[in-house]
Amino acid sequence: MIHFIGETRAGGSPKRTVLDFSSLFNPLGPPPGIAKLLRKSFNEEPSHPLHPFSSKKLRRVLAQDLDLKEDEVLPVPGRLWTIHTIVKVFKPQKALLVQPTSKEYVKALRSSGCQVKEFVLGPERVFKLCLGEMAWQVEEGTDLVFLCNPNDPTGYYMPEDEVEALVRWCRDKECLLVVDEAFLPFTEKRGVVSQVVNYPNLVVLRDLSHIFNLAGMPLGYIVAQPKVTEVLIPSLSPTSPDPFTQKVGLACLMERDFIKEKRTLLKQEKTFLTKGIINMGFQVFSWATPYFLFRGPNDLKGKLLKSGILVKDCSSFPGLGLGYYRIFPRTKGENQRFVEALASLQ
Repeated sequence: MIHFIGETRAGGSPKRTVLDFSSLFNPLGPPPGIAKLLRKSFNEEPSHPLHPFSSKKLRRVLAQDLDLKEDEVLPVPGRLWTIHTIVKVFKPQKALLVQPTSKEYVKALRSSGCQVKEFVLGPERVFKLCLGEMAWQVEEGTDLVFLCNPNDPTGYYMPEDEVEALVRWCRDKECLLVVDEAFLPFTEKRGVVSQVVNYPNLVVLRDLSHIFNLAGMPLGYIVAQPKVTEVLIPSLSPTSPDPFTQKVGLACLMERDFIKEKRTLLKQEKTFLTKGIINMGFQVFSWATPYFLFRGPNDLKGKLLKSGILVKDCSSFPGLGLGYYRIFPRTKGENQRFVEALASLQ
């Protein structure tokens, strides 16, 4: 379990561990069985790298788990690889992003020379995305739409029926819709993978690394119709995902009880944190995920860091600005330490 990011001498004080409330990796750590598997790997010789499709077991098990065909599922080395590869392979000329959202989308799009249109949501509407408004933003000539659902950094989740309506709208505009569901396992939502069979313009991105705290081991999968998965296969290197990562992925798929248990614990800790923050007079924006936004003093990040606590400063996200922070609940004792540190600054 990763409890801290390092040590610091803040303001001349002795070294202390820094609790990382800014990360989107599960702070409660991986399941014991997977943690044991990871520890064991350090003492073993590395296995001979194989192309991911020389062994189809992970792909087959994923397809069975999702009630899909094997060629509709593609294991990949994480969400960042997927975002950048989709842009490289499909070469969109004009794309739409709903802001605030993950910075990787705009980074990938602009590095390819794509024209990016941004639909910015503000705090006056608590960052809630309206389907009708978004649909009208999909103009003629728009090739690609990225939708982070649930969103990073806000945690807002667009309901499945609204996403499906957006897929239909994009289909009529001959536009690819990529729905990034990397953080879906932190919620009880079902997502839209089942709709892939009906829409050739829908690509769903999912991730195993964040919910299982596989920091340093990017592992995810794409769900799409075969014409999409097949065109992406050549972009995979012969060693990615490597055999050991596939083995970890297979173990993760057996851990449904772990996911349910951690969801419950994180929901409880989120309630504790949000109540504590609201009681201090700060505004909280809370949606579907354990992580959430709140608004505090502009210099709060630096002050909390002196107390050994790191939060995500969201001031550079379009639609946000100074004083917006994203935090992810941790263990009960660590969350108590956060609330006490915040109270000491009042």
